[in-house]
Amino acid sequence: MAKSAIKSVLVIGAGANDVQHGDELDAATYQITTAFKKLGITTILADDNPFSVSLENRAAVDHACIGPLNVEHLVTLIEHYHPQAILPTVGNQHAFELTQELLEKGIIQKLDIKLLGVPEATIRQVNNPVLLSRTLHKMDAPMKSVVTVSNYQDALEEARKLGYPVIIRSVLPKSNSTRRIVHDQRELASAVQNCLSQSRAEQVLVQQSLAGYKEIEVVVQRDASGTMMMLSMIEDMDPIGIHAGDSVAFNPPQTLLDRQIQDMRDTAFAITRKLRIVGTNHVQFALNAEDDKFYVIKNSPYFDRMTSFVEQSTGYPIAKVCAQLYAGQLLRDIDLGPNYVQHAALVEPTMDYIAARVPVWGFDEIPEASRLLGTEKKSVGTVFGVGRSTIEALFKAIESRYREPADFHLAAQKKLSDDELIVKLVHPEAGRLFVLIEAMDRGYSVDELAEMTKIDPFYFDQINKMRLLIREVIDNPNKEPVLIKAKGYGLSNQLIARLWNTTPHRIYQMLVDHQITTKYKEIEPSAGEFDQHTSSFYSALEDENEGTKTAQPSAMVIGTGGLRLGLSNAGDYFVASMMRQLHREGYHTVIVDTNPSSVALVSDLSDKRYLEPPTPENILQLLKVEQPQLLFIPASYTQLLASLTQMELDSRLIILPDDRLPQLDSRATKLVAFNYIFEGEYAYPLGTTTNLLSPEQLNYQSTAIRYPAEVPDYEFQSVSDQASNAVMDQNAPGLYQVIFVKAGNEFHQVGVQPLPLPEVAFLSKVLQVNLPGVFTQLLTGSTASETVIDSLKQAADPGVVTYRATFPFKALHVKNGIPAVNKIIGARMQFLTRQPK
Repeated sequence: MAKSAIKSVLVIGAGANDVQHGDELDAATYQITTAFKKLGITTILADDNPFSVSLENRAAVDHACIGPLNVEHLVTLIEHYHPQAILPTVGNQHAFELTQELLEKGIIQKLDIKLLGVPEATIRQVNNPVLLSRTLHKMDAPMKSVVTVSNYQDALEEARKLGYPVIIRSVLPKSNSTRRIVHDQRELASAVQNCLSQSRAEQVLVQQSLAGYKEIEVVVQRDASGTMMMLSMIEDMDPIGIHAGDSVAFNPPQTLLDRQIQDMRDTAFAITRKLRIVGTNHVQFALNAEDDKFYVIKNSPYFDRMTSFVEQSTGYPIAKVCAQLYAGQLLRDIDLGPNYVQHAALVEPTMDYIAARVPVWGFDEIPEASRLLGTEKKSVGTVFGVGRSTIEALFKAIESRYREPADFHLAAQKKLSDDELIVKLVHPEAGRLFVLIEAMDRGYSVDELAEMTKIDPFYFDQINKMRLLIREVIDNPNKEPVLIKAKGYGLSNQLIARLWNTTPHRIYQMLVDHQITTKYKEIEPSAGEFDQHTSSFYSALEDENEGTKTAQPSAMVIGTGGLRLGLSNAGDYFVASMMRQLHREGYHTVIVDTNPSSVALVSDLSDKRYLEPPTPENILQLLKVEQPQLLFIPASYTQLLASLTQMELDSRLIILPDDRLPQLDSRATKLVAFNYIFEGEYAYPLGTTTNLLSPEQLNYQSTAIRYPAEVPDYEFQSVSDQASNAVMDQNAPGLYQVIFVKAGNEFHQVGVQPLPLPEVAFLSKVLQVNLPGVFTQLLTGSTASETVIDSLKQAADPGVVTYRATFPFKALHVKNGIPAVNKIIGARMQFLTRQPK
């Protein structure tokens, strides 16, 4: 890479995960800052997310600045580090709002700071839908009608002009959950009142509703010279009216005509050109398939869940390319290295397979939340599957969800009465794909279902194929041709075993006996036209195999999967950090994961990626191919672990800790935890933590903690000795926490538990010690003692630091939600006294 004229960049991070974004922004930040380092650019990263892997990537990030994501903190960083440029495109919408505040303060103009990716005018337009609408109208882009009002009477008048249903949205919202679709005057009143209260401008938008139209998402890219390319077009199965993040999505589109694709592509290019965007741009359209008319409904010139899905499903390295575009390079000059052909950055990705993305829900943890789907996002994560057919990709995606029932919820749908089924068809709920299968099983026609749901008939043809395939499997137990057909369409051994009333191991043995073996195909952005290698693979029941054994020594890691409540992205942080340590120890890393947003799937961290569900059959097959020395599996994958521990493995199995382990500190009392590294012989202290009082619940919550705990000097040595002795009694090396409760003037030991992953991430940043790396050294047999001692000796006194978990209660409209470990979606941390350099 050529050196950049820009020498320093302030990167605005994304902060705590929420319903709107997950690990994808940290993954983009990791790749972009790594590319910046190769270009000779100094990076200052501002973030307060304790689960961020990028904040600990000292090889790329020169100044990791943990602090509140507000304009005051950014001004302090600007005055201290004097960056030449600011990058807001990896911090979601909030980073754009912060950048506008900096512009309004005159800081950026006064210091002549360059904005990367987007000019000042575009920042203002993205933050204000009315300004953006005016710009798009001037360039004759097809737009739905939208009017700004500041009271109910004006909203009522505009709604009558447009005709119901209409969409009500806040202008400059205080939160993301301010979008309501209303069908009559009664609903309008409450929607306007709610959205006005959430608007910082005390205004709401009244918009024409396009409910029932197809939702199409286009990701394009532009360089500073104006050269543009379409990276992907994605089709959502669910129509407008259901948030795109809650829909099943397919790449490439399954039902569009070429002229529709070209027209929306041209419009996305025109908008990106008009807004002078450099880098990636995500444009969303509503398409009326009956007359080919389409409308622009949203424009997002920043990284989001869709760009991460496109990157993983096409193999095109969006983040690495964008980093070079931000630095001023042109697409035609970018060299992607020896694994890509010349000018690969300039070639639009092509796919000879299908990728299906499905949402992950949090209703098991928060059952009081409404499962009804609408214009506000309710899913908390995503997973995806890759296959040669629509239904193979869909079966794999569903199988990838954490602890999905072996029968894919089919038995539960049989219990629905006819009236209950109709209600679920008319008022869609989370997981409605299985309701649609049941409806077809009860005789509903494709036309009837298409009319009721506004889903394209093509998808009902595919759903019917799934239904008929399941029926064929049920009717033909133990038949080899049916088994081959089922496996070709992506059915898992678990599902086939359930349908045949046998065991997954029996199905696996049948496959071995009939020599039915899985092959692996490489995900590569030219569909095999060029000799390129991304080292990302998916399975296929075909003759040709493109996968080869990874160089030795190697370690295979099963990723934590789609983001889900409780685990948050603490699990992804731990796995990604651990893989960095494995690289340092000379291991080649292989990751198995289907979360398109995962930081662990970043190519800088993994030598090879398998985008496959973590089922026993897949892992056994991959172990035969890869023959790794080490196999890491999260403890929460109990069924996978139970299956593998019954077999003789040539790889050493190492179980990774995660948040599904029992928590000793569930009581609502004040507790003190003494934290340790135990290397098998000695216990090294990591300081103390204590839970904080919840201002809402007025009790102590383990989801908010303070470092260090306040323990009287006269008690500290005695309690510390008890704690270290308790850790020394443990059977295995690891990271441990000894918990005490205070009763009167005495501390009583409650018990010992593995250090929870959120606290692993928190303490790593507090002490500037790579605790996942230490854990890896302990379990791989490396001599960690000297490293541990050196790390702890170098750990600076951070002063007082707090960690506070965040929850999706507001986004899911759950009133008086009670914070708990299994409901966490993200977290923030803050240094209250002084921050490490």
